[in-house]
Amino acid sequence: MSAPVSGCAETSYTTPKGLQFSLFCDQDRTNVGDIDNAGADNVEDCLNQCSMHPGKACGTAAFDSTARKCYFKNTTVTEVGAVVREGWTLGVANRTQYQPLPTECSNNGANQKAQNGLNFTVYCNQTVNGFDACPDDAPECRAHADTLDECLDICSTLHPICTGVAWDPSLKLGYVNCYPKNSTARIFDNARAEAGDGLRCAKALLEAAPDDCPAAINGTVIVSSRDSFRLSCGEDRPGNNITSQHANSLGDCVNSCAADTNASCLGAVFDANMVNGYENCYLKSETGFAVSQAGFTFALRQTSSNTSSSDNSTSAPTDKHSSNKAWIAGPIIGAAVAIAIILATIWWFRRKRSGRMEEAVGNNAMGGSQQTQWRGQEIGDSNSNLTKYEITSELSSANGTSYAVDSELDSANAGKYELDASRGPLEMDATTKNGIVYSRGTNGGHSS
Repeated sequence: MSAPVSGCAETSYTTPKGLQFSLFCDQDRTNVGDIDNAGADNVEDCLNQCSMHPGKACGTAAFDSTARKCYFKNTTVTEVGAVVREGWTLGVANRTQYQPLPTECSNNGANQKAQNGLNFTVYCNQTVNGFDACPDDAPECRAHADTLDECLDICSTLHPICTGVAWDPSLKLGYVNCYPKNSTARIFDNARAEAGDGLRCAKALLEAAPDDCPAAINGTVIVSSRDSFRLSCGEDRPGNNITSQHANSLGDCVNSCAADTNASCLGAVFDANMVNGYENCYLKSETGFAVSQAGFTFALRQTSSNTSSSDNSTSAPTDKHSSNKAWIAGPIIGAAVAIAIILATIWWFRRKRSGRMEEAVGNNAMGGSQQTQWRGQEIGDSNSNLTKYEITSELSSANGTSYAVDSELDSANAGKYELDASRGPLEMDATTKNGIVYSRGTNGGHSS
């Protein structure tokens, strides 16, 4: 039923946990089978609490709409013998749903796998007390499971991490009979205790994935099966999940994002330590905001799914136990080769320029007087905005303290730049790297 029953216009209601109730308006069962009571906003809230009641199975609940209070009763109480009470609603749970489930357990100590691949070791007639991922005061994440398989599936998909379960087929402790255990239960073996009524528990066999994103390669671009991804090590992006799934490696996770041919996956977060759950690969519809988190990696999708990768790109590995980091080393080596090529090209141009300077012939630099050529040699400087030239020839004139630089050889219209010899070595703007230095004549406007 989807419509509210607060006005008692309905005759039945099914809680989010799946427990079905028959409703009886203006009726109550007094002084019989009482467990305890709690405040409730309406009939639905009252019955929802009954279906999740911890410790003792709640089979009937009476709601007082005036006082907004819910009275929980055990599974022996039905509508038979109810009395008329205006403003009250009696809800009686479907008794067939409280029938004990099969208790046979023939796989003690054996492994059992959840649908998403997480393995568990099963222990018959044992339970784990405490360490609940869903405590009594917040039982919403508890669930009803008709089989241990269903309970294992619930644990394997739970966030944050679920490290095991206790399952009660007797339903004596309540309709929600699957109890996920939190990360504290990594001491699972010491926490187990003998139990009757067919109770059993199961320990999740969790193995952390390798962290393929050390800080040394933060910002590296890797190539997946389809696209490129830029890595941000130690970074989570909460929210905006398209889906979550288990991945044995960072490579598996980014490949899952790349497989989205509609390009709705803009990136992926990989949780190597499975802090937030066994399903540790989160595909993102939005990039969101960054949060620092050790062991997490955010991979930002760089290209669309229809862009082909280069032939020399290395794919991300999918083997969990592989020690081959070629998918990481490949981009690093490629970047190193590119840098080497750039440096060699710069060296070649500088060498060529130096040769042109040494072979150049003087001409009239400042219009009028014959000029004497001076050779220059480029030297290093910590100021990246300047290129310095040191004069290697002696001045032929005692008054020659100022120089002009021809920025374009063999060009009568070349721009001229004045230099001051007293600054030794001379400085000029880096745009005039191919300049020639000339002594300046009297027609150039220089006065001694």
